[in-house]
Amino acid sequence: AGGTMGTLLQLARWGLLGRSPSLVQTARSLHCGERGGVRTAGSGPFPDNLVLQLSSPFQGVSSWIHVKEPPEPKEVDRWTEKRALFGVYDNIGILGDFQVHPKDLITGPSWLRGWRGNELQRCIRKKHIVGHRMFDQDYKNLNKRIRFLYKRFNRTGKHR
Repeated sequence: AGGTMGTLLQLARWGLLGRSPSLVQTARSLHCGERGGVRTAGSGPFPDNLVLQLSSPFQGVSSWIHVKEPPEPKEVDRWTEKRALFGVYDNIGILGDFQVHPKDLITGPSWLRGWRGNELQRCIRKKHIVGHRMFDQDYKNLNKRIRFLYKRFNRTGKHR
């Protein structure tokens, strides 16, 4: 940041004293460093989103900061099925004499319904419940994941 401010002060000083360098020299010193060279993305005194418009000192001060436009707000559908039915079963026990547990109303894979655990436990549970009817490649990938997680869990963590 110090180099950027120093360069701008130097340009202003040259413009005020009438010793303004040529536009080509100014552009070269700004975009390629003081010694010249190839400018790469993100190098030099200015970030890529700043644009410095060089003009003659006799034309006055030019606008030199280019600010990116803020993104357009996204259109969000507030009445999707997931959002509309969020929390619909929260009071099932109070309204239904506690005959149905909310975990029985969960939709999803059978080995995950109403069950908690880490990734290794989840993979082992999946292998025991649906492993016999999995495709060959999926079964091999699941075994590889179990082996990897087993090594990782036994190497690190508070569960050793």
